[in-house]
Amino acid sequence: MDTSEPEISLQDEIKALRQQLAVLRFDISGKEWLTVDEAAHYCGVSSGQFRKNAPDLGLVPRNFMGKQLYEKSELYRAIHNASDWTTRGRVGSNTPSVAPRSARVEEALARLRRYDKRRGKG
Repeated sequence: MDTSEPEISLQDEIKALRQQLAVLRFDISGKEWLTVDEAAHYCGVSSGQFRKNAPDLGLVPRNFMGKQLYEKSELYRAIHNASDWTTRGRVGSNTPSVAPRSARVEEALARLRRYDKRRGKG
C-alpha cells in the first residue's frame, strides 16, 4: 500500500505558497498605522491604484522613519464616505439598490465616531 503524498504540480505548490505568504504579509489586525501595501490591501485595491487615488480622497500619509504610513481609521472613513455602489436596476428605474447596514457596521461606525470625538475631530 502506497502512503506517499499525492503528486502536486510545482505550479500548484507555488500558487499555494504565494497565497500563504499574502496572508502572512498583510496581517494588519491590531495595527493602527499601515504601510502603503498594507493600506492598499485593507482597501481592497492594488498598491498602484492606491498610490494613484489616495491623494484625491484626502488620504495624506505621515512620514515616519522613511516610511509612508496611513492611519487605519482614516482609510475606514474614506471607504465609508465613498458613494454607494448602485446597479442599473430595472429599465427606467432611478432608484439605487442599497442594502441596509448590518449591526456590526453600525457598531463600527459608532466606535469610529467615539474615537473621532476623543481626538477632537468630531
